[in-house]
Formats: sequence, C-alpha cells, structure tokens
Amino acid sequence: MSTLPKSAFQMLQLSRLHESPTNPRRVFDEAKLLELAASLKAQGLIQPIVARPNADGFEIVAGARRYRAAQLAELSEIPTRVVSLSDEQALEWQLIENSQRVDVHPYEEAQGFQRLLELPGYDVAALAEKTGKSESLVYARLALLQLIPAVAEAFQQERITASHATLIARLPRDRQKDAFEQCWRKDWQENEPHLLPAKYLSAWIANNVYLPLDEAPFDRDDASLNPDAGSCSACPRRSGYNTSLFSDVSGDQCMDSDCYYIKLSAHVQREVAAKPELVQIETAYRSPRERQPGTLSRNEYTDLEAPEDESENGEYVPPCEASKTAIVVYGDGAGTTRQVCTDPDCPVHHPRRVAPIDPEAEARQREFEKEQAQRKRLLKRRTEAFNRILDNAPTTFNGPQLRIVLRALINIDAYDFTDDVAAHFVGDDENNQQSAEEVLLSVVDGMEDDKLPAFALRLSLTGHVDIPSEGETDHLIEAEKLFAPAQPKTATKKPSANATKKKANAKTKSAKKKSSKRVAA
Repeated sequence: MSTLPKSAFQMLQLSRLHESPTNPRRVFDEAKLLELAASLKAQGLIQPIVARPNADGFEIVAGARRYRAAQLAELSEIPTRVVSLSDEQALEWQLIENSQRVDVHPYEEAQGFQRLLELPGYDVAALAEKTGKSESLVYARLALLQLIPAVAEAFQQERITASHATLIARLPRDRQKDAFEQCWRKDWQENEPHLLPAKYLSAWIANNVYLPLDEAPFDRDDASLNPDAGSCSACPRRSGYNTSLFSDVSGDQCMDSDCYYIKLSAHVQREVAAKPELVQIETAYRSPRERQPGTLSRNEYTDLEAPEDESENGEYVPPCEASKTAIVVYGDGAGTTRQVCTDPDCPVHHPRRVAPIDPEAEARQREFEKEQAQRKRLLKRRTEAFNRILDNAPTTFNGPQLRIVLRALINIDAYDFTDDVAAHFVGDDENNQQSAEEVLLSVVDGMEDDKLPAFALRLSLTGHVDIPSEGETDHLIEAEKLFAPAQPKTATKKPSANATKKKANAKTKSAKKKSSKRVAA
C-alpha cells in the first residue's frame, strides 16, 4: 500500500461523517451491530475510525460498521483518524483493511481481491504479501467469483459454507447446479433438507466430475482433438494447471467432462480409421438402438484381459485361435485396446461338455437344500419372535428385563450391529450418506420417551436374530421368554362319533317336519 500522509485524531460529529460508495463491505449483521452498539454505550469507541475530508464533510475510509453502531447507540461524536488520501489510496486502504478483518465474508473478500488486482502494481503474489494471506487462499477466494448466481446467493446468505462454495466454484459453470444439489439431503424424519458436510460434496465431485488425465488414452498435448479448447497442458480446467488453487486434489484431474469426452471420441474415431482391423466393443450395457453399427455388446465377446475377480468364476481366461485386438468405444476403458475372443462356439471359452452325473454329489446337494430350507424356516420363526418382542416392549424395564437387555448388549458383535439397526430406520433411502452412528443418534434424539425401551430392545437384539452357533447363549430366546412368551395353542376338541351321529339325526328329523308341514299346507 502507498505511503500515507500524517494524520490527526479528532472527535467528529456523526452528522459530519458519511459512508464511502467504494466500501467493499456490503453486508452488515444486524444482531452484531446491536451488540456493538450496546458495547459503545457502555465503554465508548476504543478503536477510532478512519476518514478523509471531502466536499461533503468526511468520507469514512475504514470503520463503516463502527459508524453504524454509533448511530444505533445514539452517540453524538466518535474519535476519528483524519487522513488526506487520493481516490486510489482510499480504495486501496479500504480493500486491504477489509481483507484483514476476521468477520469479513469470503465472497466480499473475493470481490475486494479482484478490485485490488485491477490497481497498478498488483498481482496475486503482491496481493498475498500485502494482505498477509497465502497465495492458495487468494486463488480460492478469486475462484468464488466464478460461482453461478444461485450458488453465490446461497453462499452470501450462509446457506452453504466457504468449503462448499470453494469446491463448487472450481467446477465448470454447467456442472455447478448439479454439485449444489448434492450439498443437501432430506432424511426420513425431517421436513426440510439439511446441509451435508463438505466432505460428502468433495467425494461426489471426485466420483462424478473429476477425470484423471494420467489415465486418458489420448495425447494430452494434442490440441487438434478439440481445437476450441486446445491441449490439456495449457488448460485451466485441470488441477495440475494451478496447484495453488487445487492443493487438496491429488493427481492431475480434468474438470471439464464435455471437453474430455469430445477428445476421447475424436481419439477413438482416429484409431478406428487408422486400424480398421480393430474389433469395436462396448463394456457397458445400453439399448441396441444407441449402439454404433458393427460394435459388439458386453455379452458378444470374452474379455481376455479382465482382472481375475471380474472374469468368469474368477479364473484366468486363456487366449485362443479366435483372439483379436479390440478397442473400447463405449463404457469403462473407452479409447483403450484389449484382447478379446469373438467366437461364440470357442472350445476354450465356451466348451459344450456336459458333466457326468455324480450320485454322491446329488445326494450332498439334496442334503444341503434340505438344511437350507430348515434354516430358512428357523430364521423366519426367530424373526417373528423378534418382532413380537418389539411389539410387546414395555414403557420401562424391570430388573430382570434390564438384565436381559444388558446381557445381550455385552455379547453383541460390535463390528456391524449398528449398520443392521440403522438400515431399519433408513429403509430404501439410497441418498442417505450418514454413518450408522449418525442415523441412530438422530433417531434417539427425536424419539418419544415411551418408545425408548423398544429402541433399546431393537439395538440389543438385532444382532441375535441369526441362529447362534453351537454352545452359544441364545439371547433372543431368553428375551422371548421374558418379554413375549409364546401363547400355548388351545386344543380344539374333536366331536365324538356318537355326537356327530346324533347331530345328523336331529337335522334329518327337523327336515322331515318342515317337509310334512309344506305338504299339509
């Protein structure tokens, strides 16, 4: 900042002061202004404001917030440091002073940084030095000015945090709306969506927006693949171009998916034109109408280079006489080549042999199926008992009941029981990104007192619904005996043969009497 002339401290009437039209601060928190006004009434203004003389009196260079609070406190005058500044010096003072404030909003700070860069002698390095900020923070703030209006407004209203806004601002404008929508989630027990932590947005961006350039099959230095965008090496839409802005992103990531896929498509077309012998394959399923003529779908070839865990039966797939080189034109690995077999009757990959019947194997299979059916019936019965226990949960536990609950909790499998319990409350919500512990804590906090014992039973017994191993205590059966003992079935007395005969004779006699009456009539 330029050297300033000597200044003088004066007590100036509020009526002689006015705010500067170039003040970078645009938002004033009314509640905080009232707090400051109360402090001024009690202790006065400790830190003077800064003003410069002009034709209208004194223009406030720094201290508009203190000036407004003094008006609310109904002070008549405040201490002021009066300085003689040019318009450029005043603007520079305002911008730097504002950037050094703790409570300045990041978006206002970004706007101030941009205005400083428009002054002679300023670049990012000089700005960082004069404001005491790091270059990466300066770049992150300046990136906020790339936010689309809807996101910028939400950020200034503090509906999203600076972390959310920074992550979104680094994306192409046509992807920012999608990313903004990922900041929110509506849980099953809430009426309004709530803001997710920024780490969830970061994970969504990494999985849906970032494209690793080191895995790109095309030449990143080839500007002819997309002449409008040029080469990847000089593209600002990749993390490696500006490591200060993308200091938290590992690897060299492309964030312009449209450009990436234009280049990928051009690369595939060139490869196919240069090597017509290449078989064109797709690794992802899609409608035949969308498929290019001549390409093979996923079930029309055998991939000889698939990892073992993705190949059939997890076994190595050997080459054969029908093996050919193919290029992936759609799906995972697009633009890369691999070896495939295209013979549907290949004796190596599609043997037509029928395994001989093994009587012992068939017997073992029948025994296995019998055991599975028996286990299924037992699990059904245990699930019914579990639900009956929950339906009969008391509003409070007595001593023996509480002891059963505690015994079950002590013997629970702590590794994954919370996942099973949370799954009951989350249901089919595929968008849920809360941990099991977060789900259960929110359930406990929002649950009525008289329903807490049932929740405790669910928490303690969910992990015991499965059939216990031999020798293990069956905590579910213990709880069933105490909370919901099965009611004995009332035996229905079968009528004796004589009683049945007497009843039949009585019906016959009654029918004869009715018939006689009708005839007599």
